[in-house]
Amino acid sequence: MTSDPVILVLEDERAQILTLRSQLAGLGKLAEFTDPGPALDFARGHACDAAIVDVRMPRATMDGVAFLKALREFDRDLAIIIRTASESDQIADRAIELRAVKRAIKSKTTLAELRSCTQDAIRETRERRAKTRSAREAEATKEKLVEALGAYDLRLAAADVHRGLIHALRDRLTALSALASVLKADAARSGSRAFADHARQSAKIVDGMVDSVNASLDGPFGDGSEASRAAVNVCLAALRQFFEGTQRWSAEGKRLVLRDLMSDTLAEVPPLELVNGLRHLVEFFLLRAPPSSEVSLVAAISHSAAQMGERLQLADCVLNREALCPERPYVVLRVSGAMPAVSADEIRDAFAFGLQSGRTGNLNVLAQALSAARGAALVGRPSVGHLSVEAIVPVAI
Repeated sequence: MTSDPVILVLEDERAQILTLRSQLAGLGKLAEFTDPGPALDFARGHACDAAIVDVRMPRATMDGVAFLKALREFDRDLAIIIRTASESDQIADRAIELRAVKRAIKSKTTLAELRSCTQDAIRETRERRAKTRSAREAEATKEKLVEALGAYDLRLAAADVHRGLIHALRDRLTALSALASVLKADAARSGSRAFADHARQSAKIVDGMVDSVNASLDGPFGDGSEASRAAVNVCLAALRQFFEGTQRWSAEGKRLVLRDLMSDTLAEVPPLELVNGLRHLVEFFLLRAPPSSEVSLVAAISHSAAQMGERLQLADCVLNREALCPERPYVVLRVSGAMPAVSADEIRDAFAFGLQSGRTGNLNVLAQALSAARGAALVGRPSVGHLSVEAIVPVAI
């Protein structure tokens, strides 16, 4: 046993405290109290190794059982010895419910027994605290592993959907090239000058489209790890798949309802950054939403920042407002749900400071993606008890 255990003593009679001080000499440092209030304050701020508590304290604001109940609200591990002049089974039963380890009857417990059960209480407290600490550390390790695996799976999913998009673009490129060849051949064979002019103009347009797609595939967009533009619906599909496979939220009865764009659009943000940022935003809501509730993610197009003028004016706060261009089109990704206890100021702080890297619901991840893309975030309350956050990302032009 390590040195200097801290033993909390609560007795409303000064004479009894002096007796205990003599009886427990050499076992540890005594923190002596005659009033339960200061004793509770001390226990909140110090890791005690044992507590010896008188049950009947008529001069105090609460008796020993009430003190134990208040203590157990914040310390489940402290081993407690109750001292009483009564042999009442009712007192013993109530103390056992509150995890007292020993009842010392004042007139019958010998000095040797008191010292022995105090040493046992110190030993048991330290064993309990060690087990609690180990369990907490194991849970923290488990959470970090889940987060790491989740982030890894998310990267794989984003890479897969991006590769699928590239293959789809190449298929369309092949079809466009074939169409251009047909149009040119028709133009050469046609005896109609008007049709020939129309065919040549159409072929020119198709050639331009082919050149544009080739340029994209040859540039950073062709590389899944460094793609500069995100296909919004493809990213949302990856996000839907991620949350459908996450058992944590379904176990709590919470779910994500996702509605994507009517037709896919490219946004000026890397796909992985968009998926990861939205994942943290959705998890921020799911963490704080009541059980069996629904969080929605709805994608929409705004033709300009000016079109969002009323919402921007009525919002509780707008983050990175100065980045918005009045005439530029934007993709608006709106996450909303029941969050009666979260204020706009808390959202602002979460965007600004975030959490430790890799934690669930880290809004700073989305904030960095929006800042790099010259986007913004709008925070509002569409109704009482509900909160919404809109991630506003420029459409690729």
